[in-house]
Amino acid sequence: MSKVKKHCLFLLKQSRCKILPFHCVEHTLEVYKNVQTIGEYQKCNIEELEVLKIAALFHDTGVSETYKGHEDISANNAQKFLIDFNYSKTKIERVMDIIRATKMPQSPKTKLERIICDADLFHLSSNNYLVKSELLRKEWKEYMGLIFSNEEWYQLNFKFLSEHHYHTDYGKKVLKEKKMKNIMLMEKLKLEATV
Repeated sequence: MSKVKKHCLFLLKQSRCKILPFHCVEHTLEVYKNVQTIGEYQKCNIEELEVLKIAALFHDTGVSETYKGHEDISANNAQKFLIDFNYSKTKIERVMDIIRATKMPQSPKTKLERIICDADLFHLSSNNYLVKSELLRKEWKEYMGLIFSNEEWYQLNFKFLSEHHYHTDYGKKVLKEKKMKNIMLMEKLKLEATV
């Protein structure tokens, strides 16, 4: 696992990801930690946790090249690396499927895909959601040319949070309640921005 971690962090640090406000090394390490937390709660075995953690480390490496379709590039990055380490073909396919499951809108099909999807959007339920949201806003402005007024941004966040649903028991029992606080916060900010 340490070789995978070292390789993925190297990929991120040698690309534009080192300067991206949201899709950076910190986000990858948070998702890595989150799959462990959710995976243990969902009673994953050692092999499942290994595959999940590898997928988490690779899941945004494709952002170094593009936003649109970065999941496929991330999956290919994982495949190339893991083949060189004689990782089993079956496990490589699982890693690739798990990475691709993070594509928006999320539609995970397996237990492990559900776990990474919730891990990737764990921050929707965090106390620092507003900070994370502003980092994404800055990234979209600087790297995608998308500019939003405060009212538009809060409305977009409110809509996304309201329509999003977690896929795992952990998400439904632990994260959902915390996310509700962020929905109320966005509703409040949205109303204040219209005044």
